[in-house]
Amino acid sequence: MIKTIYTLGNKYLIEEKPAVIQAITLPIARSYDSTKYVIIVDFSIKDKKVKITPKEISESTHLELLWIGTADGAASPQWFGTVSNVEYLLSQTITNLLERWNQEDSYYSLLKEAQNVFFLDLGAAKKSDERYRYVFNPAYVGGELTEKEAKKAVKEAAKQFQAFIEKEANVSIKDVLLYSLAINGQLVVSQPEYERLVIAEKLSAFEEAKKGVCALTNKEAFVTGETTKLKFNYYINDKISFASNLEKKSFVKNLSISKDAYQAIMAGEAYILRNFNTRFSGLPCYIIPDFLYDVPFEDAPLQDISKRINQFVRTVKTVETAEALHRDIEDYKEFGDQMDNHISLHFLFYTKAQSALKVNKLLSDVPLTHLRRLGYEMRKAGEIGQRFFGNEKFNLGLEPIYYLIPMRIQRGENFEKRKILQVYESLLTNKPLSYQWLIAQFVQLAKVHMYASYSVYQYSDKKEYNDFNLVDAMVRAQLFLKLLQNLNLIKEEREMTKVTYDLPDTEMVEYMETMNYNVAQSSLFLLGYLIARIGSAQVGKANERAEAIGQARSGKTANKPILSKINYHGMNKQKLMMLSSEVFEKLRQLKIASLQNEAVYAEHKRLFDSALQEKWNLSDRESVFYLLSGYAYGTKRILGSVKKDDSKVENEE
Repeated sequence: MIKTIYTLGNKYLIEEKPAVIQAITLPIARSYDSTKYVIIVDFSIKDKKVKITPKEISESTHLELLWIGTADGAASPQWFGTVSNVEYLLSQTITNLLERWNQEDSYYSLLKEAQNVFFLDLGAAKKSDERYRYVFNPAYVGGELTEKEAKKAVKEAAKQFQAFIEKEANVSIKDVLLYSLAINGQLVVSQPEYERLVIAEKLSAFEEAKKGVCALTNKEAFVTGETTKLKFNYYINDKISFASNLEKKSFVKNLSISKDAYQAIMAGEAYILRNFNTRFSGLPCYIIPDFLYDVPFEDAPLQDISKRINQFVRTVKTVETAEALHRDIEDYKEFGDQMDNHISLHFLFYTKAQSALKVNKLLSDVPLTHLRRLGYEMRKAGEIGQRFFGNEKFNLGLEPIYYLIPMRIQRGENFEKRKILQVYESLLTNKPLSYQWLIAQFVQLAKVHMYASYSVYQYSDKKEYNDFNLVDAMVRAQLFLKLLQNLNLIKEEREMTKVTYDLPDTEMVEYMETMNYNVAQSSLFLLGYLIARIGSAQVGKANERAEAIGQARSGKTANKPILSKINYHGMNKQKLMMLSSEVFEKLRQLKIASLQNEAVYAEHKRLFDSALQEKWNLSDRESVFYLLSGYAYGTKRILGSVKKDDSKVENEE
């Protein structure tokens, strides 16, 4: 991994030739629902005023104001000139800069004078409060400092300062993401001394460096084994038991890095954070490109490579962008095929807790050619749904698939993310999934929708049961299963034998053949289809009764009592035989035993009896899934015919 990031960073430094401090700037985490701002906080010594200048955050703001995050390490003194927390600028920033700044530099006197003019000296009751000794005087923004305890005083000053910003700049403080310090109109981050200090801090790992051979460049140089200041954890170096000879100074024997390589790693990490940080629904992920040769496709600019990689990643996130990529593919014909064959990707799924990065899953060596094929198969599976359900769009990218695997959520955290990561690992690295495990997930998904257990799972946007949600989920689950079958990613699945159907409904026959159902699966699919017909009739009866007494019906579960006959914990063959008999009776009672429905029931019974005689080969959960598959298919057919009828009436009018 570290070699991969070094190569990327080195290519970026050679090609773009940025200053090192620009190369390590970080992206600004912003949403696009409203305009976001950075506030220039200018202490004007001459005028004895604080001047506030709001600037809209743009794609280049991180470079202009050298946004590099917070100082490395927990509880570290904060001294960077551009910050996300205004409390730093109003307390410790200038104090910490004065400790570091070259006193011969002209800007040092400005820092010192700004502290003397605009800050109050509260003293320090204890050593831990030393960094908060100097606090901005709110009198300069029309306020007053009443707190004497250091930390509380900082918070009070910040609150009054933010109110001043909202008044002066006419912006909401929630839309302010960054603050950058200036004195007499001169930005701290624009000073050459500031750049020197930042680079010295980032390369402080070389203070005790010794001569050695760099593991990345293979050249002799001063090397270090200290990587704690890097963004990613490459190996454990905070536990002495992992060091060579159990000595901290011997970490360099585990991995030796030269200064040039270290800078390239920092640049590579920052480039990934700026260009390859994405999300798969609720899961943040870094995409790390790996060049298979030291000097890959020299004629391809890194920006173009990055753009193409991101497009390919979007193909597996959503097939809608996959279609766009398919149209744009000609733009890359000069080096496209070479690039696809010579780049692989690492998908690093992570969770951030404060400044720490926890790796949830690393999926390595995914070729771009595999993403191309995956996007193609996703589109094909979606087209099956379009063909059978009236051109309705079925997106089977990784983001929609996230909602087919129910995962429990507690206090906003996904405690079962390992389940969807297992699915992503299968799709991205060709690792087969357990068929029975998948079926269990789909039945649980149906149960979640049936009983509206949305608040417990990742469906917080849904509030109450709606039959459309259940039906849509079951159709998508079938298409997803088909996608996995096409990719040969199902293990333990029973061998599929070709079934000959005796049905007048050729469309239904084509669907079951497309899905490769065996005899037992087909029999339950047909029974589920009849349950859909019964459910529709029950809704109609309920609505008639409601209209008769002047009440509106909501169309919830109560309108389809037949669904209560399905046990979501699983159904054995005895329960299925009872259900089969009940369905036949309900067709008679509701007077919907038409020639078509009777033909479907007869075929169900023939296949069901055949499967029972040979040897029933479905698990109890499988039985529920294929019942619900038929129910979802039948309901979609009914809804599709209603839409056609409504459209016909509108056209006639």
